[in-house]
Amino acid sequence: MKNDSQVVSYQPIVHKIEELSCTQFTIGMLISSDYYVFNDTKVGILADELSRNDKIYAVAVVDKNKKSYGVIIRKDLFDILGTRFGRELNYNKTANAVMQKVKQFNYNTHIFECAKAIEKDLLTGVQDHYVLEDENDCFKGIFSTRDMLIFLSKLNQQDIEQAKRVMERILKNDYYVHTKRLTIGIKNVMAQDVGGDFYMVIPFKKSNQHIIVVCDVSGKGIAASMITTLLNGMLSIYDFETHDLETFLIHLNNYIFTNFEGEKFVTSAFMHVDEDKELLTLYDFGHSLTYLYRNDTIFKLSLKEINFPMGIQKINTLKFGKTKLNSGDAIITITDGCIEQRNKECAAYGIQGITQFMKENYNGDVQKFLDLMVFDINNFRDTYPQQDDMTIACIKYE
Repeated sequence: MKNDSQVVSYQPIVHKIEELSCTQFTIGMLISSDYYVFNDTKVGILADELSRNDKIYAVAVVDKNKKSYGVIIRKDLFDILGTRFGRELNYNKTANAVMQKVKQFNYNTHIFECAKAIEKDLLTGVQDHYVLEDENDCFKGIFSTRDMLIFLSKLNQQDIEQAKRVMERILKNDYYVHTKRLTIGIKNVMAQDVGGDFYMVIPFKKSNQHIIVVCDVSGKGIAASMITTLLNGMLSIYDFETHDLETFLIHLNNYIFTNFEGEKFVTSAFMHVDEDKELLTLYDFGHSLTYLYRNDTIFKLSLKEINFPMGIQKINTLKFGKTKLNSGDAIITITDGCIEQRNKECAAYGIQGITQFMKENYNGDVQKFLDLMVFDINNFRDTYPQQDDMTIACIKYE
């Protein structure tokens, strides 16, 4: 006797949309789930299918025209069914009875526009979900706050890497040059990949003169790197041999103030050294960390009336000071990352530490002096992290 067996093919009730084509920087890039079920799907059948496919973490609930009404999160569904009598109470319910209603966006919405719309959700730390639709209200996918945060984090890291590459091109860790009467050495140690310290040395082509710049931009990160790049560009293209430094500094200050409206400022020391006239002119913008080493004695070079840091307010005049240079003099300028560095006992290296080190270690060898100072500060902080960028400039006059 012949037995006929009937084979029943399995029909999945979780569906997947066709591959989505979206333009760059639209929210469709962030889709992490493209699964959906119809709103009359039984909860028990859906749970059984999700149990067979652990890659599905969320599904949209749609009608026959694929218009979405909400989402079902895998974990939340199993939490409901796992409660006492949860399976018995919910097994025969339809999907729309257990779904979450969520915000909906067109999948061509710009990512940053969408990020602004869900800004409060991003700050809560809770993973929220959103549905994407096309212009016909058809379901196109699901994304979450986690997807958005990962994207923004990667984008921010890319921006930091790009800013780091720019900074590495315009700001070297070490700079040394010998001229007719000067030895100029500068050492820069950044605390992070993108810092706020900046320095530059500008030699005159037709005379034995130099402009030495040491700056510290308030804050860190991309915003600070924007200003250091601005400083580098403006200093690089200005002709200091035919136009005076004072006019440039007034325009630079006012430009920073106008564009950053006081939110960013720059403490800085601009030094103009004329070798033949044996003269140093100092323009100090709230920096106040420039010292003269002469005959084993340390003098602080400060102005009677100090200029505000660049970018604090508009100005039309500047205060400056002039110092006659003697053979053997050394001008040393630092940024506050040197004196504010702390150790495990929370003690700061301090100005006293800087001046004491100068007295004990300066012997005319500029490069050795700078290397030793950085070593001494690092030895002082020991395992305590570097808190701020450090820049040290030393100008020896013979």
